[in-house]
Amino acid sequence: MLGLGLTGWNSLSLEGVDLVKSADKVYLEIYTSPVSTNLKKELEKITGKQVKVVSREFIEDGREIINESKQKKVVVLSSGDPMAATTHMDLRVRAAKEGVETRVIHNASIMTAIFGETGLHAYNFGKTVTMVKSGLTLQTTVTNTIFENLLRRLHTLILLEYDSVSGFFLDPSDAIKSLLATEKELKQNLFHKDTFLIIASRIGGQDQSITCGQISSLDRKEFGKPPHVLIIPGRLHFTEIDALKTLTESLEVDILDNSEKVVRLAETMVRKYVKKSWSALEKARTSSHLNEKMDYTTLFENIECYISDAERFLNQGRDELAILSIGYAEGLLDSLRLLSIDNFSEIWE
Repeated sequence: MLGLGLTGWNSLSLEGVDLVKSADKVYLEIYTSPVSTNLKKELEKITGKQVKVVSREFIEDGREIINESKQKKVVVLSSGDPMAATTHMDLRVRAAKEGVETRVIHNASIMTAIFGETGLHAYNFGKTVTMVKSGLTLQTTVTNTIFENLLRRLHTLILLEYDSVSGFFLDPSDAIKSLLATEKELKQNLFHKDTFLIIASRIGGQDQSITCGQISSLDRKEFGKPPHVLIIPGRLHFTEIDALKTLTESLEVDILDNSEKVVRLAETMVRKYVKKSWSALEKARTSSHLNEKMDYTTLFENIECYISDAERFLNQGRDELAILSIGYAEGLLDSLRLLSIDNFSEIWE
């Protein structure tokens, strides 16, 4: 399995050229990233070998490749680094299980090149996600990944869909519109006109482009031919900010921290319920004075402890315990109302 790198035949390593020259069969898959129209011809020219272009389905099926490899040396060429695609790893594992010796010749991919081109630190990235042209369900998966990364103050690399069969690619402007539409539906406070984004296009090529700015300045810009990736930065180190201002086309002066306004769902919920519970407890205490026959002191102390525990657990990041604690507090307060004691019928109002 041999990686072509970022720019096709001319980024093929010398080791890779020698490997293809010694192969009995050479396959080229091009579905993972757009390539030049003359890639097959150029590969055949520099290696002297016939190259067969194959589909995604052929690689996923893999049986012909594995069977041929039992008797011959077979090379599978792919853009970037071959092991960046799960399909290739599956093929390698299956081949190894059938006794076929496998070897990987790695090369540069967008997953590694993006750090050096933007100046963003590799260890400041969270989970990578692919965005496709689809409905709300799949875009929710994308935004949930961004949300989880931003909670940890990390950057998100979004790979934009490319279909080699139809020639379709997801334009960054359309991707931004889709993110804004999902935000309108889910209200996660992730995307608005001031959200800071980075668009990287054709990385490694002579015409590569990296543009950063607020959504308000990017959503109508033309980004040209694919491949494209979109980066949602989290909290930026000052050296990352300096690199972005120096190495990229910056459309805005202010480079903002997208993670600043992102709050855990549990935090939003618990703080809301804590505020309501303190208010209900205060009303219950006031109302209890109207009934001199009953002493609610111990009950109120327990409720207060549960509310305080919820706040403490939330501040410690122990969300499950915070939710449990405020649930206990609300349950005890509800018990007063559900017992049809007139004095407590309006404590939640």
